[in-house]
Amino acid sequence: MEALTPASPDSLPPLGGLIADEPFWRFPLGAMGGEGVAHLRVWLTAGAEPGCLAVVTETGSAAPVTESAGDIWAALARRYGPSVVLLEHYPAPETGEEAQTLNLVRIGADGSAHWLHVWPTSQENPRHGALEHWMAVHGHQIISKHAAAIDWCEDEGD
Repeated sequence: MEALTPASPDSLPPLGGLIADEPFWRFPLGAMGGEGVAHLRVWLTAGAEPGCLAVVTETGSAAPVTESAGDIWAALARRYGPSVVLLEHYPAPETGEEAQTLNLVRIGADGSAHWLHVWPTSQENPRHGALEHWMAVHGHQIISKHAAAIDWCEDEGD
């Protein structure tokens, strides 16, 4: 994927309580048909406007989340309402070659997906400070919740 424009911090609501944590959430593959699997977490938002923030974490399944972003957003909007904010989370590979990333998915009037980069951002970017602040306040919930859920699932099988 080409370099993405950093998201506006105003597009990222403060998080409230976690209302869904599904480590093996099945998502629609749209035109390809069938289903993919990802880790879904949904928080109520704590801003002036009621809504939800959903984080879909790529789990390495054969169907990448990015290719189904529009269908994923539509499924989440049916379940949580049209004001749902969708973030795609890509954990760091075990090889340590790249850092984990967060991308904000916006859906156009025609249903097409458009991505804005949330994290990491270049320090030279004018939005870096505000995005860094949002990540400092809320990012640990998004990043650490995923790792904790995977560890818990692996422990259950022992």
